[in-house]
Amino acid sequence: MNYTGTPAGGAHTERKENMAANKISKYSEAYGSGNKSGKVKNFFARWSKFTKAALILVLALFVVGACTIGGFNGGGGACFLQADSSVVFYLDYQNSATLDKVYINAGTAYTEIGSTYTITVRTASATSTSDSPWGSSYGFGAKTFSNVYSSSANAVGTNYNWVQVRDESNDSTLTSTRRLVQITASCDMLINEVVFVDTNGSVIPAYVDYDTVHAFFNANSSYKWVTFGDAFREQTKKEEKHHYGLYNLLDAQYNYTAGDTAYSNFTEDEMYTLMQIENVVELGSRGLSQGSVFNADTDHGTFAVLPYALSTLIFGRSAFGLRIVSVLFMAATVWMVWLLARELFARGDSKKEGWAFLTACLFAGGGLALTVGRLGLYLPMLAFFIVGSFYFMYRFFDRGLSEEKPAKSACNILVSGLLFALAVASDPKILLAGVGIVALFIAGVVRLERQYRAKRQALRGEMREANAKETSREVMLENAAAAEEKSAALGGELSYARRLVYLLFFAAFVLGSFLLIVLSAIPSYSALVYLYDPNPASATAGIFDLLGHMFGDAFSLTNATSFTAGNAVNAFGWFIGLKGATLFSATADGTYIALNAQVNLAMAVTALVGFLFLTVYAILYCVTGGQKGAYASKHAPTVLRAYFVLLAGLVSALLPYLFAGQVSAAQSMLFNCFYLAFIPLTFYTVSAQDTRERTKLFGRIRMNSAKWVLFWLLAVYAVIFVLSLPMVFCIPLPAAAAAGMFGWTTFANNGWYR
Repeated sequence: MNYTGTPAGGAHTERKENMAANKISKYSEAYGSGNKSGKVKNFFARWSKFTKAALILVLALFVVGACTIGGFNGGGGACFLQADSSVVFYLDYQNSATLDKVYINAGTAYTEIGSTYTITVRTASATSTSDSPWGSSYGFGAKTFSNVYSSSANAVGTNYNWVQVRDESNDSTLTSTRRLVQITASCDMLINEVVFVDTNGSVIPAYVDYDTVHAFFNANSSYKWVTFGDAFREQTKKEEKHHYGLYNLLDAQYNYTAGDTAYSNFTEDEMYTLMQIENVVELGSRGLSQGSVFNADTDHGTFAVLPYALSTLIFGRSAFGLRIVSVLFMAATVWMVWLLARELFARGDSKKEGWAFLTACLFAGGGLALTVGRLGLYLPMLAFFIVGSFYFMYRFFDRGLSEEKPAKSACNILVSGLLFALAVASDPKILLAGVGIVALFIAGVVRLERQYRAKRQALRGEMREANAKETSREVMLENAAAAEEKSAALGGELSYARRLVYLLFFAAFVLGSFLLIVLSAIPSYSALVYLYDPNPASATAGIFDLLGHMFGDAFSLTNATSFTAGNAVNAFGWFIGLKGATLFSATADGTYIALNAQVNLAMAVTALVGFLFLTVYAILYCVTGGQKGAYASKHAPTVLRAYFVLLAGLVSALLPYLFAGQVSAAQSMLFNCFYLAFIPLTFYTVSAQDTRERTKLFGRIRMNSAKWVLFWLLAVYAVIFVLSLPMVFCIPLPAAAAAGMFGWTTFANNGWYR
């Protein structure tokens, strides 16, 4: 029986095509080319539900981070004081109040890290005629400060934070005649701000310039200008000549804060970032006194500080101004993890994007994104650059070059290389992380070569098939000539593709890294001179000599805080989260106040089990015949490809710190971007093989045994996450409550954690 109508299924296909055409036509009518709102709606309409969910996750993390990093109360600009030099203030008391407290926000101190220095506060009466009018009573005198940290019990505080130098235990009340305050530094240092508070709790207006103070003395005949005039005259002349930043001492008078948590105080690790910022912004050509010790953060490169310096210039040298950069990069890293996981799990199949979304969620709530990602450290930025470099290089490996627009598709290499170059400029030792990215590039080039080779073989096969049906020798020769011509054209395309990818790789990875390292070093040139030139006062070392020293220093972790020894752990300890890193700690009357960076214990163990399981699976797959073996399945290529990319990420994250020593769990943020992804990959692998009867969760989500196990594991993760919130957000708790809630979530006690 002959049938000449529409083939089976054809009518259904035709209806679908007509419906699609009508839908496109309706979009065109509703959202014409001139309708920008329509274009935006059409753009978001193409997003899958998991893409939208990932965007909501990223925005939520950014909002939570931005709202919990502290305020805008920074110390303002900085004034440079040489050792044993002084600055004098005139206080204009209001409403018959008198001086009660003095707050000082000290910046960089040019002395040994961990040592102490003194700032002496003296007062004098404006009516004094004595040759030595400065007294040291009334609870002031010499106050001991710590340079970043110190074990000294006499220290009243540390630099970069607001320190109250008035002794509350002394009930003596200053009289209103004591309108002059002198502050003297024991070493070369920067002082950001000095704030005077009266007995009513109000800020007392203060002045340091000659003209203003002279006017006040002229207005009151009892004030002795002869006694104090020279002090104001000399400091004003020095300011005009050397630009020490004298007036910066009074540029943020209402910003002082008092507190004992990370919301109001900087952590010791952040103090190194602030030190770098001051070295870039404040140091300039100022000469340091003989014997001064110049400090800088040599654990990373010169680019690492520049985004933070820019942020503090915009928002002030405050907790918010410093940390908002990290929050931005933390949120961006979560988005990049989502993109990479989507490429690995679900390219072209939106139904599998749930696994990618799960990966982003695990990293976001895994313990480091909300701790390290909310502090003014360069580690979130580094994680974003490297994960982004992996993502774009994987796109090149997976998609190759477009036949229509090869240059455009090759931009994946360019973007990957530029992100990697930014990472190397931020931390030269991350150069070792290029192992995994270069491996992906080589694999992509090999795959590209094979694709062209396959095309040539296909041409020869078509020619042989055509000639097998021919009897004419002339036609056969024509077919052979045509095939050879096409083969030569393919050879030309391959040659162009080779030149293009190698050129972009060299331009982005090699030349890009070199240029970014050099360019980012320009703002830090003065700091590099003080660090590495044998005679900073008459510098002779060239920029490349300075960069060579900087590059070598970055391959060791030498910048110590009081937490360094307790936080140090072998790089392999990251696999199971041996112990958390305490980044901030303050104790008061049995109250636990700390900020701890700790990978969710249940996630760390599950990821380790998943890593071992997938490693065994990959080995068995390879040794049993690969695609023709017992472990072959339609999901095997996806699983193995994802496994090897994540493994390359793990190795890349481990190598920079493997031999550095003094590694902290805080440094494992990049590592956990890849490590925690083994959890969804494991359950994706098992779930794909589970063909047993399925049930539904909440009446909608189809579940098998593997997914039910994952569901209960996620519940455990959530419980640990909730219990850990006090140590994530530095919420004060009674010590006993803290021990019960999260004291058990780490394997070891680092001295502050429990």
